[in-house]
Amino acid sequence: MFNKRFGIGILILVILLVGMTLIPAVSAQEISKISKKPSELEQGLIDSLNSNKKNLSTEDVVANYVKANKDKISINDLKENDTASDKINLRAYQLRDGSNITFTNGSYFFITGVEEETNNEITTQTATIASVSTTPTIKGYKELYSWTGVKVYTIYTKGYFTYNGQTVDAHYIDSWYVRNYALYWSVSNWEEGSIEYSSGTRSDIYGRGTFQWGIFIEGTGIVIREFYDNLYIKCDQNGNYRVIFEETAP
Repeated sequence: MFNKRFGIGILILVILLVGMTLIPAVSAQEISKISKKPSELEQGLIDSLNSNKKNLSTEDVVANYVKANKDKISINDLKENDTASDKINLRAYQLRDGSNITFTNGSYFFITGVEEETNNEITTQTATIASVSTTPTIKGYKELYSWTGVKVYTIYTKGYFTYNGQTVDAHYIDSWYVRNYALYWSVSNWEEGSIEYSSGTRSDIYGRGTFQWGIFIEGTGIVIREFYDNLYIKCDQNGNYRVIFEETAP
């Protein structure tokens, strides 16, 4: 049981921080394919990420850029845009390292991408099976950032696929999430694994769950907003794969 003074302090903190990362409900189908040029602020961030000569982490590049451009960023204006439209304007741009940055018309943006690993044992095992090919081990990720310059959390999913031009099979390894601000985020109904579609021409590896924003101590707290976040790697019968994200109201 929280004492009264502590409870009031926590509630005030929630109210002050909630504008940082309110996440409107959007879906993967709403992403536009570079339908227009990024704003000056967005282009500046893209340029900073593409010209990372000091080999800083993405998190540090974002934090440094936001700090250097804090006079150009109005969190209050961005926060108003979070709920200004029923359909959020998502605009995705490819970065030089092959990852993608997706901007919204609100107070947050995210970076998605894949990392590949060679697995000689898997390759050797499947090479003995006629006409069966194997993808690299694939780790997909989605990093959620606030325009305050902080990385809120990251979702990962990992596995590989075997395919032969007619069918594809998923081989799930792991899915997980990392919350940079665990005090303000709770995750429930977390699921992970793989899906084989009846057509045989598509398989998915996924990690998904309901993310709740608020204040949480030992699993108990105040929920301000929640949404369902699904990150998955989709692969077809020819070994073509890509990382897809989906956010929807639970």
